[in-house]
Amino acid sequence: MYIIKGAFLMLYGLGILAGLVLPIQTSVNTNLKNRAGGSPFLASMLSFTIGTIALLFATLLSGQSLFFSSHLFTSQPAWIWLGGLFGVIGLTTNVLIFPYLGAVQTVIMPITGQIIMGMIIDNFSLFDASHHAFTIIRLVGVILLVVGILMVVLYKKASDGADKAKQLHWQFLGIVAGMFQASQAPVNGHLGVVLHSPIHAAFISFLVGTIILFVITGLVDRSYVHAKDAIGKGNPWWIWLGGVLGAIFVLSNAFLSPQIGAGTTVVLVLLGNLFGSVMVDKYGLLNSPKKPVGIMKYIGLVVMLIAVAIIKLY
Repeated sequence: MYIIKGAFLMLYGLGILAGLVLPIQTSVNTNLKNRAGGSPFLASMLSFTIGTIALLFATLLSGQSLFFSSHLFTSQPAWIWLGGLFGVIGLTTNVLIFPYLGAVQTVIMPITGQIIMGMIIDNFSLFDASHHAFTIIRLVGVILLVVGILMVVLYKKASDGADKAKQLHWQFLGIVAGMFQASQAPVNGHLGVVLHSPIHAAFISFLVGTIILFVITGLVDRSYVHAKDAIGKGNPWWIWLGGVLGAIFVLSNAFLSPQIGAGTTVVLVLLGNLFGSVMVDKYGLLNSPKKPVGIMKYIGLVVMLIAVAIIKLY
């Protein structure tokens, strides 16, 4: 009995640690962007490339083939290949909005979009997802979520000179990005079922995302030459870890969801997200700008966590 409880506590701890990865990854990728010519597309491309390489080795170590049957192109819906595109939108948007919103809002705005889109997917069984009706309990969770967001976003300390009106479009962009991220989960989940391996599915998703970003970077930046600016003396080694952190996050979720349930995994990851984002903002970790975190923000984050628990677990 004690061994079983200890094992579950370790899994819960892993879920929280997985959540810590995301705000750190965003900060790391933002630093990479600043040192690679200021292009969010180039930074995302480099991060995706490294993540793809990490997942390539993870796939091989799991005993899976890197290839798949061409029959999938005709036997499966076309949307199973969209996970990489959705991931590109989510990652690149996070890099874009981080300097304007800080770590906390860069976490909670996409989470808001994820919750909204997640309930749409559940209610209408999009992407072959299981049906989960919109109930009164989930409505209560949504109301609490809105209250928590307002407490975090609208509360303003005298020392915080940020013009919130100028942040609105970045906040909206974060919500839209979260909706794409929510769509990525069932798409990659279905691909994992088809391939009989969530790790192989994550590799395919990252590979597709990398190819898309190579094309976008070539079209928008017209060059990849600034990648060398992030290499060498004066550049911290950790700016290249964003892709590895992304791969760790994907693999952790793939491992935890079957063990403790998707809803519990989401709540634990969110707890790690919120804690990590507060630490990044409060202490200016990884060269991030310090942003004040008042008591009202802490209360708002707790309210958000309760709201997500209600939505995901009931």
